[in-house]
Amino acid sequence: MSEVASRRRLFQPRVAVAAVFGTTVEWYDFALYGTAASLVFNKLYFPDSDPLVGTILAYGTFAVGFLARPLGGAYFGEKGDTRGRKQVLVATLLLMGLATTGIGLLPTYGQIGVAAPLLLTLLRFVQGFAAGGEKTGALIILFENAPPKWRGLLTSLPAIGTGTGTLLSTGVFALCTGLLSDEAFLAWGWRVPFLLSAALTLFGLWVRKSLDETAEFKAAQESGALDAARDRSGTWRERLARTRFMEAWRRYPKAMLIVIGAGAAENAGYYVFGTFSVAYAEDRGLSTAALLSGISIAAAVKLVTVPVFGALSDRVGRRPVSIGGALVLLLAAWPFFVIVDGGNTALIWLALLVTLGIGQSAILGSQPAFFAELFDTKVRFSAVGVANNIGTVLTGGLAPMLATSLLLWFDHNVAGVVVFIALMSGLTAVTVAMARETRHTGHADSAATASPPSLPPRPTSGSTPEAPASGSASRGGAGRRR
Repeated sequence: MSEVASRRRLFQPRVAVAAVFGTTVEWYDFALYGTAASLVFNKLYFPDSDPLVGTILAYGTFAVGFLARPLGGAYFGEKGDTRGRKQVLVATLLLMGLATTGIGLLPTYGQIGVAAPLLLTLLRFVQGFAAGGEKTGALIILFENAPPKWRGLLTSLPAIGTGTGTLLSTGVFALCTGLLSDEAFLAWGWRVPFLLSAALTLFGLWVRKSLDETAEFKAAQESGALDAARDRSGTWRERLARTRFMEAWRRYPKAMLIVIGAGAAENAGYYVFGTFSVAYAEDRGLSTAALLSGISIAAAVKLVTVPVFGALSDRVGRRPVSIGGALVLLLAAWPFFVIVDGGNTALIWLALLVTLGIGQSAILGSQPAFFAELFDTKVRFSAVGVANNIGTVLTGGLAPMLATSLLLWFDHNVAGVVVFIALMSGLTAVTVAMARETRHTGHADSAATASPPSLPPRPTSGSTPEAPASGSASRGGAGRRR
């Protein structure tokens, strides 16, 4: 434990660079797809539909990527908790880059028929599968390297990647639409932003290859605490029971549910204000230029506000910062769309700064450390990866499609979308309020050296199963630590 603590005091900046850059590539890819779904894919891959219905179908493929994220979170979480954090960070970045580049090379519906939307959906699934491990891996590797008093600040740094990735993707898209005619853009120009992902991926792989494994994970390896998870004997039910995913649900059921619900406002807010708003403006016959430029400005502002809110959570706590962000999104939802209808560029920029630059950023900056502090080293990757990605699917991945459907069902009235944002903001506020403050939670270093739990049916020879009622390994351990 002393070795772990001493290593954490000597935080290495290259760890932050590697984590932030990988998240930047992830959100460049995801934001790129969201913008393309409303401007390109509805025309080139679903051309036989009504424009708004085509947008819904395009957002359907967008949602597929999110449905894959819990699967990726479970798979890469298991690998990260048993094989190492670094290995997962390299694998997820490579997989994400290959999928995004593949989209840039994909023939359209007019060229290969129905195979085009099917392949687009498949590549989106691969993106989501990789993202399920990428976001969590970046968070975990920073958390386990961070001094306790800097956890909020340092674990918020990967979230800067959401702003950087959005800024890059929206900026490249705006540049392509501004320099090219509509015909040239739809013919080939939209592919350029996707193909640029290859260069970003190669650089990110070079950076991540230089990382060391975290001291906490090394301590768990040396203690033999990971041996039971690598045991492949027994029936499939016994092997499943030994996975970190199942162990996390047995030991931390309340914490898992908290993580699922806590990010609702941030997820829905980002995709409604930052993605659906473009489709809303098009449906109204309004120019999208002010929204696209405003999203870029808000993304740039988030480079500052996200770590500021992360640092603030180190001072006043994770809960008040997160709940405050949810309330901002709740109060700003209706005025946002009124401002978009007005078409005033300056006010649209202001509305995006309030929703994305303040409301979403407050949640995004305060919750990474909050989530990681709920679990110990042995199950942290799997627990956060699965629970957070389930929440992202339910409240984020379906948000653009649901918002567009609500717009259609309410006869092009935005009232249904506003109610949706209000419900998601309320869910975040209530869920976070039900949790205990984790800012002063002691780092679960002891879990790294704990013996395997009693639940696996075949503990390795020489190891003693952990008593169910002992310390943090018991079902109630999470509550006592908090």
